Amino acid sequence: MKIAVIGAGSWGTALASVLADGPDEVLLWAHEPFVADGINENHKNPLYLQEDMLPASLKATSQLPKALKGASVVVSVVPSHLTRRVMTQAVPHVAADAMIVNASKGFEFDTGKRLSEVLAEALPQVSAGNFVTLSGPSFAKEVVRRLPTTVVIAGQNPKVTEKIQKLFRRDYFLTYTGKDVIGVEVGGAVKNVIAIAAGICDGMGLGCNTRAALITRGLYEMAKLGKALGANPITFAGLTGIGDLVLTCTGELSRNRTVGLRLGRGEKLSDITKEMKNVAEGIKTAKVVYDLIQKYKMSNPLCVEIYRMLYENKPPRQALKDLLALDLKEELGGLLK
Repeated sequence: MKIAVIGAGSWGTALASVLADGPDEVLLWAHEPFVADGINENHKNPLYLQEDMLPASLKATSQLPKALKGASVVVSVVPSHLTRRVMTQAVPHVAADAMIVNASKGFEFDTGKRLSEVLAEALPQVSAGNFVTLSGPSFAKEVVRRLPTTVVIAGQNPKVTEKIQKLFRRDYFLTYTGKDVIGVEVGGAVKNVIAIAAGICDGMGLGCNTRAALITRGLYEMAKLGKALGANPITFAGLTGIGDLVLTCTGELSRNRTVGLRLGRGEKLSDITKEMKNVAEGIKTAKVVYDLIQKYKMSNPLCVEIYRMLYENKPPRQALKDLLALDLKEELGGLLK
């Protein structure tokens, strides 16, 4: 079987490395020709995860048609803001019976759509049951180094999700299946927003109590938004909810937490983003989440304050003061109704 992994950033490279650790042919598509050359010649990605050796069996190309030709499985690991553009170019080369794995996290910025929705629109020849989403607490650097990691494969068709589950399964990479695609994708996207807030907390030196409260209330707001979009709130008690949230809010490798840390220490967002090689998805996602909150007329004050800090230059200490001044309500009222 041939597997095409589209996107050679850190996460795409890590997933391609996992897949190449098996019997299937794996071809990784990189936008930059020198990245593909580096992987083929030196078994290293010269742009991302440069220190880590990749399996000799992993091959790369910068030609999208070549990557997709004859592929039974297509793994999309393209950043959210480029997913539609790249997959629209891929249409003529994707087989109608191919299984499509969304492994990116976030929403489409302009439309607010989940990425599996974007993929389904971009690849109309593929049946709905052939789309799945892979998500969970998983830093790319730890995955490529074979540290134990667990993720969820969610989709409509149990036969397809089980095939993808087995395809990715390794003794260091545990794969569970699920049906709640909405919940899995909302959790994977919104946790990045909460991680920025957690970083701000730590950057301001607010302590462990504050961080724990923020993560817990962030989980509540995540589940509340997910419920409004059609997710099962129980999903957020799993790997793509609390699991991914804890990782991203506390892990030193978290780009979104790093943005928050620097904001909390008084740096400007424009200066921070200029220096970052990888996109911190939580910045764009915060705007989409804010728009969804307005659309559904929800009270999600933490996400609103994060948006205001990122897009309206609200000082973190003023945001904290406003959050602490909120009227007290039943703790889980928005989920229990």
